[in-house]
Amino acid sequence: MASLARARRRRTPDLEEGESYYVSMTDMMVGVIFIFIIMLSYFALQYRQSTKALTQARHPETAALLQTATALTPHEATVEVDDKARVLCVPEDLIGGTGSDRRCFSYAPPAKTAATTVAADDAQRMLMGFLDADLRDAGAPLAGDTSGGALSFSADALFERGTANLSAGGRKIAGEVAASLARRLPCLAYGGASSTACPEGEARLALVNVLSQTNLDAFTAEGQQAAALALARSAAFHQALTGAQPVLAALRNGPPDQAASQPLLRVASVGQSQEGASRLGEGQTVSIQFQMAR
Repeated sequence: MASLARARRRRTPDLEEGESYYVSMTDMMVGVIFIFIIMLSYFALQYRQSTKALTQARHPETAALLQTATALTPHEATVEVDDKARVLCVPEDLIGGTGSDRRCFSYAPPAKTAATTVAADDAQRMLMGFLDADLRDAGAPLAGDTSGGALSFSADALFERGTANLSAGGRKIAGEVAASLARRLPCLAYGGASSTACPEGEARLALVNVLSQTNLDAFTAEGQQAAALALARSAAFHQALTGAQPVLAALRNGPPDQAASQPLLRVASVGQSQEGASRLGEGQTVSIQFQMAR
């Protein structure tokens, strides 16, 4: 028994030493993992910042080269450029050569079309966001989502039943819509009062269409009356908008002195032939559609 007790006492320091070694290894591994996480986070942040800088740059190739060119120095030289052929020539000695010849490089024109498209999409998205906020704050009964580029209303909320006469509620809605349009459209059109708040180079609208839509039976007299009513309602809503805010009637989609310039706010109607179409004037919608110039 005494020898067994002595053996147990001898193993106790060994066990304590093993546990201490295990704890030290665990601490070291936690430290290594922590350092690895910090390094990974740093490189991920750097990668995200570099990617953002390159993708949002006006000229991504130039932005990429400038990230690697850290010792640019100015030089005075005569540069020859052929704008039509897109060729640029510099003296050879300017770029480390020893001769008197020229070194020529081709270059691509700026991608203006892509930049314009992006600007137009962004401008339309911002416009619809502002209009949606204006009208919802005013309590206007918008129907559907405005992100598709249109403000839609049920014709029943605007007009007296079966007619193109605006109801009292319809006139109120038209006034609220006109006030919002008068605030938002002049910067995106021509012919309105210039504003110092309008950003330079802003995209422009090509068309703001007051559109009435209806289902109809095109082969019946009632269906043809529904088509005529839809057009009359578009015209009536257009007149209500321009009557409430005359500036809307002055806006155009191009400089007024250009022959192709047209009024920005125009009228249209769409009648979809359908069997068993609803009765005259029922289920019609009136929308204001916004189309950006490309």
